[in-house]
Amino acid sequence: MAFGLLLTTGVPSFSSYAENVTVAVTQQSRTVSGTVVDEQGVPLLGVNVSVSGTTTGTITDIDGKFTLEVPAGAQLTFSYIGFISQTLPSSNNLSRVVLKEDTQKLQEVVVVGYGTQQKKDITGSVAVVNADELLKTPSASATQQLQGRAAGVVIGSTGSPGSKSMVRIRGIGTVNDNGPLYVIDGVSTRNQNLNSINPNDIESMQVLKDASSAAIYGAEASNGVILITTKKGLKTAQRPKLTYDAYIGGSTTGKKYDVLNATDRLNVEWAAQANGYKIRNSNDLPSHKQFGTGATPSIPNYLSTKGAEGQQLNPADYSYPANQMVPWDAQGTDWWNELSRTGVIQNHQLSLQGGSNHGSYLFSANYYDQEGTVIHQYFRRYQIRANTSYNVRDWLRVGENLTYAWTKDNGLNEKSNEATPYSWTYRASPWVPVYDIQGHFAGSKIAGTGNFINPVADAIRNKDNYWSNTRIFGNIWGEVDFMKDLTFRTSFGIDYTGNYSYSMSKKDLEFSESPGANGLTEEAGFNFRWVWTNTLTFNRTFNEVHKLNLLVGTEAVRDGLGRKMLGYRRNYLYEDDVRTWTLDMGEYNNFRRAESDYKGEYASFGIFGRANYSFADKYLLTATVRRDGVSRFSKSNRYGTFPSVSAAWRLSSEEFMKDFEWLDDLKLRVGYGQAGNSTFPRATNFISTYSTNPSRTNYDFTGRQTSSQLGYRMGTFGNPDTKWERVETTNIGLDATFLEGKFSTNIEWWYKKSTDMLVEAVYSNLAGGADKPYINIGDMKNTGVDFMINYQDRNGDLSWNVNLNVSTYKNEVLKIGVSDKAAKYGYSDRISGPVSRTMKGRPIGEFYGYQIDGFYESEEEVKALTPLGETAGKFDPKTYIGKFKYRDVDGDGKITTNDRDVLGSPHPDFTAGLNVGLGYKGFDFSMFWYACVGNEIFNGAKYFTDFWMFNGNRSSRMRDLSWEPGKKNAILPILDKQDNKSGTNANSYYVEDGTYARMKHITLGYTLPKNWLRKATIENLRFYVQAENLLTITGYKGIDPEVTNRDKTASGGDLEKGIDVGGIPNSIKFIFGVNLVF
Repeated sequence: MAFGLLLTTGVPSFSSYAENVTVAVTQQSRTVSGTVVDEQGVPLLGVNVSVSGTTTGTITDIDGKFTLEVPAGAQLTFSYIGFISQTLPSSNNLSRVVLKEDTQKLQEVVVVGYGTQQKKDITGSVAVVNADELLKTPSASATQQLQGRAAGVVIGSTGSPGSKSMVRIRGIGTVNDNGPLYVIDGVSTRNQNLNSINPNDIESMQVLKDASSAAIYGAEASNGVILITTKKGLKTAQRPKLTYDAYIGGSTTGKKYDVLNATDRLNVEWAAQANGYKIRNSNDLPSHKQFGTGATPSIPNYLSTKGAEGQQLNPADYSYPANQMVPWDAQGTDWWNELSRTGVIQNHQLSLQGGSNHGSYLFSANYYDQEGTVIHQYFRRYQIRANTSYNVRDWLRVGENLTYAWTKDNGLNEKSNEATPYSWTYRASPWVPVYDIQGHFAGSKIAGTGNFINPVADAIRNKDNYWSNTRIFGNIWGEVDFMKDLTFRTSFGIDYTGNYSYSMSKKDLEFSESPGANGLTEEAGFNFRWVWTNTLTFNRTFNEVHKLNLLVGTEAVRDGLGRKMLGYRRNYLYEDDVRTWTLDMGEYNNFRRAESDYKGEYASFGIFGRANYSFADKYLLTATVRRDGVSRFSKSNRYGTFPSVSAAWRLSSEEFMKDFEWLDDLKLRVGYGQAGNSTFPRATNFISTYSTNPSRTNYDFTGRQTSSQLGYRMGTFGNPDTKWERVETTNIGLDATFLEGKFSTNIEWWYKKSTDMLVEAVYSNLAGGADKPYINIGDMKNTGVDFMINYQDRNGDLSWNVNLNVSTYKNEVLKIGVSDKAAKYGYSDRISGPVSRTMKGRPIGEFYGYQIDGFYESEEEVKALTPLGETAGKFDPKTYIGKFKYRDVDGDGKITTNDRDVLGSPHPDFTAGLNVGLGYKGFDFSMFWYACVGNEIFNGAKYFTDFWMFNGNRSSRMRDLSWEPGKKNAILPILDKQDNKSGTNANSYYVEDGTYARMKHITLGYTLPKNWLRKATIENLRFYVQAENLLTITGYKGIDPEVTNRDKTASGGDLEKGIDVGGIPNSIKFIFGVNLVF
């Protein structure tokens, strides 16, 4: 479509470029010539030189020279992207025209809802993000690059290639989906995955943080809006610009899990067994199938499936591969090192921009490839994009913007439980190597090593599994000027996503449990969304002081137009060439599964309007209103109205401020608005659903499942009273610029209240097995402060800039159920009971469990405070000496579930981003830090490494800091192999300070002088080197303090925020890059 439009509209190509430069020759014309240079005297190639008020013009050549026939008395306009335009009389001496670099013009006009506005006239809370700064953090996703760049915006991501980022704007607004609305080139999307959008294609990014700025998007704006504008063609007749951007580098892990080598692990095992017997007055000695029985272990030369019993074995006595045998190694296996690698990362971007007075075009292609730090882990993206526009008439413009992207990864990106690759590195025994003596995978069939899965074998067996995603995103648009100040625009946008996964599971012959059956799962699905937007804009200035901008519009949306299908078969005969596997090849009668899923289609229609008024650029007023109807609600609750109003007062324009000459601009802003949320877990929540199921709905009256007649069963209870979640926000801000633009700052206080949150109802078990409905019964509030200060200056060839932003928020649940004691809970793998709680008067997802008050030091202490799960007088108190002593919150002399209390909060006290930049002649240096302060993390990995619930490896903390009589620095209970209680329940030992500061990137670049390049027709050539995540300062004992939610998907899991159950840590990257412009 893009190429078709280009051909039919006649947008200029290289071959037709010269035809678009028209030279008008009149009877009284004369020839003028000269050279255009920058402030350093370097000739500028491609400067547009035109006769003012006409289409007559030319462009400068490689030496900055131009020659043009002009009418007598004409004026010439010199324009070039990134420089201040100049208009000079043709009679002047034009032999040397100097253009000054424009450091502010490109940022004066910013994108707002359904239009643009001068930055100085904004009255709502809008964060403007410098796209060039985003690119300083190489990433597959623009949202990862946004971290720390905008106050009030919190970004969470993992180090897994292609993983989705989780974005939260000004706190947590609901127990449901908190992801923002994205609007890309005017087309809105709920898709939280921006991996298909190439960051190099982004021209600008704005974040609408409050309802006064976002309410115009109505139904989907409650969590904030991120506006992304992609790059376009050149607006004037200039030489086409060909740009090549590339970088290549490597990524590696930094910190790894603190676990023991083979010998230390054995010593801890022996000590724990010995203590366990001693505590219980047993004369038994420590024993292990491999290391025999005795006061000290006997070290065999080999370990085997039957157990060496501390003897020296002869491998010739064993058959293979059924009986595995591995040699003993005192150091053992470092599973982290075996599983990890240095992953190669590369990105290549090629773009072509051009334009004339009749239109513009841009074409780009991108290839991105990132290998993960886990062997065989990867993410790849192929993308092409076209953006063309054409001026059909002076009053009519048309265009299109189309992106096609295809991504592929091996499916590790969203794992967020104990089965993640790196979690197996501490669950695997260090006594077992990767391979046995015959070269087969070794594993937990080696007696006495637990039931771990060989992580290297698992990675290799799954290397051919993949998940692919196709996305087509874009729009076609047209604009008509009915008169000078009245413009109509229509846009029809699409967002198509198709996905396919191919997942093979193979037998784990070395696994201690059943090796299982091999199998193949294939899954395919798609989703389609279209958005049709129409706006009418009136813009006029009256009497030079009254500026009025009016906007009215309509928007229709259809989403969820898709399905998902899944099939599974198992027991394939051969595993040597899995690429030939199909579902038909699998065993049909043994086990089969086929599923089809309906994605939840819905439609919405909205009408909206906005009025901007400015008096003398001093008093500013903005008002918006939107009314939306969404099919997710019943007819009686389908429509919602969302108003907003904001105002600003430019104090610096008042007479009483005239004496403050150092003050460039001072503006006070205040705003109030309402927005809605129609995105919740079930699109058909307002109706009850029924379905047939061959395994559940063919019972006859005898109670046997033999009837040939299928019935129906209720799938979900409906709630016909389902209505909108609503958000109200208040924002007060102060913006200031002073010392001729060298300093700029703003500070904002904000308040956000969510009402009618949809919470899953509580039904009796007598209601049956149908899913419960969601009811509007929750309220929540957030308050916070956003602050930013920027300083930039220049002294000769030396320039510098410093930018600091700080944001904070406080979250409080006002209501979560019918009762004031109602609560929602979050969970972690293996831990018994909840680890977080959400209830009235507290923040969402607060950590919850037993507070540790030291250790039981004597039998008397144990008798005075009955431990959890015990009955006074009916247990042996000696078994609790040296174990955790929980706080008796209710003071009844015994520990029960009523003694669980708040253990910490996953919400930070504040987050901050600090960017420092220096430039000297052709050199540039930048460094960016991000900090998250005051939050806690629930370290779920400790369940496996610090207690005896799983027979894997152990941490050095168990070896060095376990309780002993008189030991003052103990943090863990006494080594006791029979202790299966200390780590079972959520307690304060799991909760750690999550504060960290991280150097996100440090970059050094060099741009070659233009006078070196112009002979080669090169406009710009820059080389740079960069390190990312090079330094992290934290006290957190896990591998990465950048923990988001247990659910690592982009929109979910705020009830389980800050729960670390294993994942791919953010990697350290080293990059070399080049930027080349012709």
